[in-house]
Amino acid sequence: MKKWEPRLIAVLPLIVLLLPACQKEGGTSRPAGTERPVAKSAASEIDPEKIAAVVGVRFRVLKTEAFGQTPRNKFYWICLGDKVAGPKLEELAMAIVRETITARPQTYHSFTVHFFLESGLKETCEASTPFARATYLPEGSWLKVGRASIEDYEDYRLTWTRLENK
Repeated sequence: MKKWEPRLIAVLPLIVLLLPACQKEGGTSRPAGTERPVAKSAASEIDPEKIAAVVGVRFRVLKTEAFGQTPRNKFYWICLGDKVAGPKLEELAMAIVRETITARPQTYHSFTVHFFLESGLKETCEASTPFARATYLPEGSWLKVGRASIEDYEDYRLTWTRLENK
C-alpha cells in the first residue's frame, strides 16, 4: 500500500458527505433561456398574494436563491408591472424580508431583493437589468454580515437604490 492511499480512503467519505451541503438551494441550474416561473414551493417562504394585499403592489417572484452555509444569504428577483414610488418599493422589500424571517427565523444573515419591470424582462433574470435593489443588512453594511446577531435582527437596516434614472 502506498503512502497516500490511506489518506485518500479517509478523505473520500468526507467529500461524499460534504458535497450535497455545498450545493445551492434550488438544486441544479438550468441552461440559459429555459428558466421557468418560480413554482409555489420554490418561493414557499413568502406569499406574494398576501404581501400584495397588504402593501398594495402586485408582483411576482421570478427567482429565489440562498447562498452560503454560515453566513447564509437570501436573494429574491421580483418582477413588477409598473414602477412604484420609493416608499412603496421600500415597503414591499421590507414585507418580503419580514415574511421570510417569519417563515425561517434566525436563518439568513443578509437579504437582497432585485426589482425588475415586466417590460424590461429578457429570457432570464440574469440577462435582464433591474431598476432597483434593496438590501437588508446589519447596520446597512456588507462588512457586518455574519458578525451581527440574527436572533432578533435588531441592528439590521433596509437600504434601497434606484439603478436607473428613467
